[in-house]
Amino acid sequence: MSSLLNWMKTLSAIPLALCILFVVFLPSILFAALIVGVFDLLFLDLIWMSWPTFWWILGTWVVTLFIALVSNADKIMFGTPR
Repeated sequence: MSSLLNWMKTLSAIPLALCILFVVFLPSILFAALIVGVFDLLFLDLIWMSWPTFWWILGTWVVTLFIALVSNADKIMFGTPR
């Protein structure tokens, strides 16, 4: 019975963790949507709330996070000098 309760506690924490991750990543996702929106107005002619738009936003989000990570790679590896 104890292991079942522990399992249920673990499963109940998953939605909370997903909500926290969503709130943490929401600003960067909105920034990616803004970038895609500007390019959509200029070049893409996407239909919003469609799968191609979702993939464009997801790809832009990954690229912007990768660029942000690479630009801070020296600080992450070696720390910031004081």
